Amino acid sequence: MKIALGLIGATAAIVGGTVVGFQAQTTQPTASYRPQDSMTIGGYEGWWNATPVAGSSEGLPRETVAVNTRTEQIVDAFNRAKNDAGQTTAVADVKFEVVPDPSWPQDSVVIIDTASRKVIESFPVDAKGWPIRTNGSNSQNAGR
Repeated sequence: MKIALGLIGATAAIVGGTVVGFQAQTTQPTASYRPQDSMTIGGYEGWWNATPVAGSSEGLPRETVAVNTRTEQIVDAFNRAKNDAGQTTAVADVKFEVVPDPSWPQDSVVIIDTASRKVIESFPVDAKGWPIRTNGSNSQNAGR
């Protein structure tokens, strides 16, 4: 009888502790995936600067720039040769003159293939440059 009561008491203590721990964990605010306002953009990633699993980058752009259509400034750059060599591409590494185009979507970032000078992707961004996620596709998906 003492063993049975001891087991019941131990079980109740474990269950009670688990419930209290679970409630404490779920009542704390969860962190948002959204970066804090003080954080800066470290670059944009997409199909244009991806490394294919198969190893062949045929058909992918060799070099791209990301232009913020609010400021008409290059805010990111990618060079596949530098990437393949394990180096990062700084905006200053790419020699590209931005020629604003009225057809570019407002308040967005456009990805331009520097060889063809064509917009190959675009997505809306907020005033700080963070992509705005919406339902559906906002990209032009040109060249794909």
